[in-house]
Amino acid sequence: MRISTIRYYIKEGFTSIWTNRMMTLASIGIVIACLIIFGMFILFSSNLNYIGDQVKDQWEIKAFVDENVPDGQLDRIRLEIKKIQYVKECILETEEQALENYKKQLGEDSYVLEGFEQFNPLRNSFIIHLSDVQYAEQVVQELKKVNGIVKVNNHRETIEKILKITEFVRMGSFWVMVLLAFIAVFIISNTIKLTVFARRREISIMKYVGATDWFIRWPFIIEGMIIGLIGGILSLAVVCYAYDYIVNLLHHSISFFKIRQLSEVFEGMAIILISFGACIGTLGSLLSIRKYLRV
Repeated sequence: MRISTIRYYIKEGFTSIWTNRMMTLASIGIVIACLIIFGMFILFSSNLNYIGDQVKDQWEIKAFVDENVPDGQLDRIRLEIKKIQYVKECILETEEQALENYKKQLGEDSYVLEGFEQFNPLRNSFIIHLSDVQYAEQVVQELKKVNGIVKVNNHRETIEKILKITEFVRMGSFWVMVLLAFIAVFIISNTIKLTVFARRREISIMKYVGATDWFIRWPFIIEGMIIGLIGGILSLAVVCYAYDYIVNLLHHSISFFKIRQLSEVFEGMAIILISFGACIGTLGSLLSIRKYLRV
């Protein structure tokens, strides 16, 4: 393809955009709206996966020691627990450490625990992490057999519910994103179709004098690509600004889970939104012109 031909395609594409600038602006605006929702769903789904991984990593079993067991027996219990299959780590939390941890969790309300140092109602316990959480119930049954363990806390059902919810939302997000993609392609296709309709006689003449289909297609493809690129770049700016604001807002109110920072997702979002915008613009153009090439 010659440089002069490429210049012609680009010139015609920009000329068409300027000639139909009101429709182009409307199309860009709707593409931006679709891509903003699309981008936020991607970020939402990404953070759900991130939180799901944290839930798995933070998940633990807590085994409480009988209060009548002397401290000298704690090492023996810990060694027995470590021998259980699928136990990756076993950490002793003394009653004093447990009290301090509760104070940290309560934060400003920790004063309610003042005076409990002398009559500590908490027990020594072991915090256990597994190499594979699917064997949690099996490990719990083995822990109950350990002499000196009186109670085992296992929140596997709660964790599984959280993971099922994240999986459901993730799948729902995927189908919403697919639907938005179809909507964006439909809008761009119909916008460019108006331009094609206005130039249908010119296209017919070009076909009769021997112009190839691709010679006719390229200016419209470039027009759609430019619309998609502009929509992608502007939507990226809006999504990043909104996401950064939300992350900073949640950072001060949520301490249980971490949320991905903008710097961690910016590059991926830039590639997805800009390339996706260009792709749906190109696809919309191809669909809109196909009908008028049948001469």
